[in-house]
Amino acid sequence: MENHTREIEAVMSWASDIARSSASSMTRVDQVNGSSGQAHNEDKVNVLLVDDRADKLLALQAVLKDLNQNIVTARSGKEALRHLLSTEFAVILLDVSMPGMDGFETASLIRQRPATEHTPIIFVTSMNQSENSITRGYELGAVDYILSPIVPKVLKSKVSVFVELYRRTEQIKLQAEKLRRLEEQALKYQLSQAVDRLEAETKRNRFFTLAVNMLAIADFDGYMLQLNPSWERTLGYSEAELRERSGLDLVCPEDRPAMEAEMQKLRAGTASGYFEGRYRCKDGAIRWLGWTAAPFPAEKLIYIFARDITNEKAAEEEIKGLNVQLNRQVQQLTDTNKELEAFCYSISHDLRAPLRAMRGFSQALIADHTPQLDETGRHYLDRIAHSAKYMDSMLHDLLEYSRLTLCELPVGEIDLEKELGEVMRGLENEIGSKAASVDIQFSATRVVAHPATLRQVFWNLMTNALKFVPADRSPRIKVTSEALAEGVRICVSDNGMGIPEEHRDRVFNLFERLHRDPSYPGTGVGLAMVRRAIERMNGSVGVVSSADQGCQFWVELPSK
Repeated sequence: MENHTREIEAVMSWASDIARSSASSMTRVDQVNGSSGQAHNEDKVNVLLVDDRADKLLALQAVLKDLNQNIVTARSGKEALRHLLSTEFAVILLDVSMPGMDGFETASLIRQRPATEHTPIIFVTSMNQSENSITRGYELGAVDYILSPIVPKVLKSKVSVFVELYRRTEQIKLQAEKLRRLEEQALKYQLSQAVDRLEAETKRNRFFTLAVNMLAIADFDGYMLQLNPSWERTLGYSEAELRERSGLDLVCPEDRPAMEAEMQKLRAGTASGYFEGRYRCKDGAIRWLGWTAAPFPAEKLIYIFARDITNEKAAEEEIKGLNVQLNRQVQQLTDTNKELEAFCYSISHDLRAPLRAMRGFSQALIADHTPQLDETGRHYLDRIAHSAKYMDSMLHDLLEYSRLTLCELPVGEIDLEKELGEVMRGLENEIGSKAASVDIQFSATRVVAHPATLRQVFWNLMTNALKFVPADRSPRIKVTSEALAEGVRICVSDNGMGIPEEHRDRVFNLFERLHRDPSYPGTGVGLAMVRRAIERMNGSVGVVSSADQGCQFWVELPSK
């Protein structure tokens, strides 16, 4: 009997000390959170931008600057993977079309590492993804696609959701880790002291009573024989009300089968692992309790250690709600992108009919009624005809630009000399009229591209080289190619007016015209079409130039 009493006293002393340490730990965590929680919320998180083009990275950084986060950039998939080895990121904006390792390969490698397998990935691309490509992206863990041109408000909204989600997740993880460490330290300390510490009944009861956590001793039927005041503070029932009913009666019906299974383990002498369940309070509210229990079959007693985790569960539900909201927004943005593409195509196509009518009537007036008009009337009529022609050209170019986004571009291995030869035959008259010289030097001739689209690229680059040349000089054009590690670089150089350094990043933008002189006609769509076409064929494009020093436009296309 004396041994039995000593064992009871030792175990209860151990339980009471754990409860006291846990209470102290919880107080310390609350103090830490109270004093530094605000600072933690203001910490910057990392956002990774992956794109092989410096101008696109610069544009993305400018859009996301207002979020005031750490923006990390990478020019390739390999560089992005090196960043991920040492840094955690809230979200990754990943370009699909990159030389070497493309976005899909990079995403696949990211998902293979446990540390990054759940990192959100948003694919950024100017390609019109087929259903299979989109499916592949989502299978690799993509949460969204963003198509160029990027809408800054949409991009900032998407990234800010993941930044906030990451910050809240890190707060929860930090708090949980602090609690775990404090409880682990307290448990180790108490275990090391348990053998040598036997306390009197009054002292044991004092610790048991003052514990912040919910401590109890129950029989094998679930009735609590002894419990501390934390149960009453948490559930609202008095000690007498808690003693007169089994703990299973307080469990919500949905969680009762799992609780009964845990009780069966305890009756068999198996220590229970950590368990969470919902319990009904006296006022009708539902609270989550997380608990562990240790059985003593010889005495048919169960020692219970529990704590209120309702706030943690509420945070988890909030995160789930944010995920559902994010998925809904992703679907809405995807549908909106498709509608905008169709709208752009429709507008460009349908507006040409009335413009052609306007141009036809103005030409008829010029041909049939010019003598009846004064000089001002003829001037206005000429301007109407010129404006209608210019607008028709602009809509035609915009329609071609839209087609590059909407249509499928099957690629295959083609010969550069053959495609450029067809373009040169179409430009023979213009080359002769301008007394231009064209020097073609190809050291690599096989690329993977779409033939008609590549001819369109050559046409735009060659006509620009012929067009933007001062009147006092004859155009000199040089076209070269060279083999790269995994592709071919094609350069078109001229002796034209050149592009000032501060304007080089603008030349590939839609409707961007640097020369307003009417002697240099154009709609500002040609180079934008070049960039869109090359990106659709998994390539890249750029320019090297300075004012009055000519231009060298380069295009890189895969060779396999």
